[in-house]
Amino acid sequence: MSLFICSITNSNCSLKGTVLELRRKHHLPPKQTQVSTKEQRMDLVMLNLERVDYILQELRTKKAVYVNQLAEKYYVSPSTIRRDLDVLEKEGLIRRTYGGAVLIEHPSSEIPYFIRRSENQAAKDVICELAADLVAEDQFIFLDPTSSAAFMVRHLQNKANLKILTNSAQIALDCLDKLPSAQIFCTGGWMSSFSRGFTGETARQRIEEFHTDLLFFSARSISLEDGITDVNEEDIYLKQQMIKGTRKSVFLCDHTKFDKTSYRLVCNVEDIDYLVTNQRPSDLWLSRLEASGVEVIYPE
Repeated sequence: MSLFICSITNSNCSLKGTVLELRRKHHLPPKQTQVSTKEQRMDLVMLNLERVDYILQELRTKKAVYVNQLAEKYYVSPSTIRRDLDVLEKEGLIRRTYGGAVLIEHPSSEIPYFIRRSENQAAKDVICELAADLVAEDQFIFLDPTSSAAFMVRHLQNKANLKILTNSAQIALDCLDKLPSAQIFCTGGWMSSFSRGFTGETARQRIEEFHTDLLFFSARSISLEDGITDVNEEDIYLKQQMIKGTRKSVFLCDHTKFDKTSYRLVCNVEDIDYLVTNQRPSDLWLSRLEASGVEVIYPE
């Protein structure tokens, strides 16, 4: 199969051209009324490859696909689609998820919110349970629109009379449903389809008006050399405004984000006050964070 897959992974190649070239190499006629069993098998392989290529094209457009939807679209069984996805996974092009797959892209590419929310859920829940202990009643807190911050809401139910500012419509609605004593403020602005958060100048001006006690935020990556980094320039600019306007900032960071770098700086490590994670960081990290004045919180 490696001969066929190379034509899929190379974006400059045309699958149809490859199919015709393979027909020439194997001395297969373009079309015949009567076909041999060998040619039927070859045509079946070509059909499978075309479907895989279409799936890859759909992934490049939508960033995520689902097995049942693909099976219905291409009139094949879910098990056939899973085999197609296995091919793409072996080539390192996709990452399998429950019920589907997501495209593996450069670290500078955005990942849709609904994909991020489904990833590392147990870790995010542990992190936010620990982070919620930093919150006292009657405080004014900011929840950024990340999937990590979204897990904070369920752990704030025993905190009375909170004021919560967010630039996420979904988090605002979750707060209304689960935190009846809280006052909820939403920035408004232009809503990003990727982050599901409000961005733009309206959101920035609204954030600038408030001064919060605590900010809970997350980002794609953190490294000792490059600090906290992410990918979307507008979102990063808003995070910087959030950090500027809060008394204490809390970085929610699961263990997969350490020692990685995305291509836009959010802030330096010493600019945060707390780092909350789901596993004990290495001794090097602990010593460097302590030297930077950052309190590290993790499960004992």
